[in-house]
Amino acid sequence: MKKILIFSLLLFSSLYVFGQTSYHLPKVLFLTTGADEGRGTVSDGIVVGLEAFNRLGTTVRLENREVLLQPDILAAYDIMIVPTIKGYHDKPQDYSLTYMSDIELKNIALWVKNGGTLVTDVNIGRNTLEGEDRFIKDKILNVNNWELGRCFGVALKEINTDNLAIRETDLDIWHHDIMKPKNKEIWRLIAVKKAPRVRVLAKWENTTVNYPAITLNNYGKGNSFLLPTFYVLHPLSDGGLSTKKEIYAFYKYVYETALGNRKYPMQFLPWKNGHTSVYCQTFDDGGNAEEYDRIFNFIEKNQLPTVFFVTPHIDKNIAEKMKKQAYISIQGHSYNHPDFRKLDYFKTLTEFLMNRQYWNKKFNGFRFPYVSNSFWGMYLLDKLGFEYETSIAANNLDFIRGSVVPYNIPVFNDEFYATLDLLEISQIYRSDWYFYKKILDNDPYTPEEQKQDANNFETYLFEYYNKVVKPVNGVMVYLGHPMYSGKSETTLRPLQKFIDYLKENNVWIASLNEVAARWNKLEKMNVKIEENGHQVTLTVDLQGQTIEDLTIKLPAKPVEVTYNCNYHLTNIGGIEYLIIDLENSNTIYLRF
Repeated sequence: MKKILIFSLLLFSSLYVFGQTSYHLPKVLFLTTGADEGRGTVSDGIVVGLEAFNRLGTTVRLENREVLLQPDILAAYDIMIVPTIKGYHDKPQDYSLTYMSDIELKNIALWVKNGGTLVTDVNIGRNTLEGEDRFIKDKILNVNNWELGRCFGVALKEINTDNLAIRETDLDIWHHDIMKPKNKEIWRLIAVKKAPRVRVLAKWENTTVNYPAITLNNYGKGNSFLLPTFYVLHPLSDGGLSTKKEIYAFYKYVYETALGNRKYPMQFLPWKNGHTSVYCQTFDDGGNAEEYDRIFNFIEKNQLPTVFFVTPHIDKNIAEKMKKQAYISIQGHSYNHPDFRKLDYFKTLTEFLMNRQYWNKKFNGFRFPYVSNSFWGMYLLDKLGFEYETSIAANNLDFIRGSVVPYNIPVFNDEFYATLDLLEISQIYRSDWYFYKKILDNDPYTPEEQKQDANNFETYLFEYYNKVVKPVNGVMVYLGHPMYSGKSETTLRPLQKFIDYLKENNVWIASLNEVAARWNKLEKMNVKIEENGHQVTLTVDLQGQTIEDLTIKLPAKPVEVTYNCNYHLTNIGGIEYLIIDLENSNTIYLRF
């Protein structure tokens, strides 16, 4: 680490003459009310979106439509993704973003004009909040009846698309028909007029006609992407039109469009000290003293920060021993271990408060028993000041569920919607119980059976990390139980092998508490970048906070670095990183 001034600010100022570029790294806003039963899950398309932007080093904030009536909040974001399809905005129907007031449409248009980058589809705001179809009267959507016509630079009419395919024209993402002809009568809104400045990225076409399908328009200081349907950015595996790879590529294109031309692209990684992904170890309670001791010894031997989610039902001697473990933090798991989906508001609140009272601890993390979360549970965790919960299991090997990228939780109940600051940091889909459940049988669990099940568990851990977590710089949350993982040295072996592997592969092994605290700081971080010739100035504002080992991915090794706090340069896998300690607001000067 260094505290050194390599060259003076006077030298920098003398070179700031030609070719200056100034921009700030984008913040992303995704509008959604959540999916399914309103208990904090999000659609598959949002999961893929979270992954895409995490790969680009930027956090995503989830909000509902209320933000469209709060221009001061909108102004803090640079990219806004506005889906209109089912699964992103669930019941009632008039909550869908095909229904919008004139005020909401004007606020969106002004936000774009002031520099925002919008991604949405042709159905946005087609109807008024009262249910009137803006298209019906004039049989066209344009600037006269649809304020967003100014953003997109197009006018829309309904056209039968039965024999039309969508093919990219100015992109290099799909390499196939994005949508094939349906060969049946389907009327869709299609751009029939466009301003000369509008770029056509994909077309509706057949051998005789073509119309714009995906467009990009520069409006004021901002940009607007218009899709034929948001299913273009929904994964193929769940009824969408694109693979995850294609969606990643499109969002990268959006990200680069929002940034504009850069000579020296910078990217901030969320994890400390150049680590590209994270492993968090957690256990629920359950097991005898021998099994707990085996787990405690494993944690101590490997110096693993570990969270135990506890209830008062844990043996008191085990609890006292747990409190004395240097690498263990205890967090909430309820008072009576109920199914929270069967509890009302008052009983839910009582579970949280009684468990807090019993342990005399203000928990900041929680896991629902049976990983059975509820609307009132999520809502009250947020109101009680919890930072994170970890119950919505992430899969993404067999299908998409949960997320390996943290996100703030949206919930709904009937017609009540809320966007929480509570983070979801999803656990692995298959815990040790899945592989060692024979322990619950009355029959002996033979050494050979344990070995076979341990081999299957080991395979799962490695596949999950390498195929799901690592490619998107995500978080892997292990869910274990002393009575399963700690049954024997054989059942613990997969975890030991996996930890050894992670330590050799640049993975940050951290507590969930550390991950939640860091993510919340990064969400507030603002980064301004100025380029002048071969010089780059980064101004990073943490809004009064501090953060250690902030990682900046560089395009090349700089010739000189000027920074008045701790920093160091490191090369990992052929990529140059600058690692800095940051206090409130700091400026870093680089010369390439």
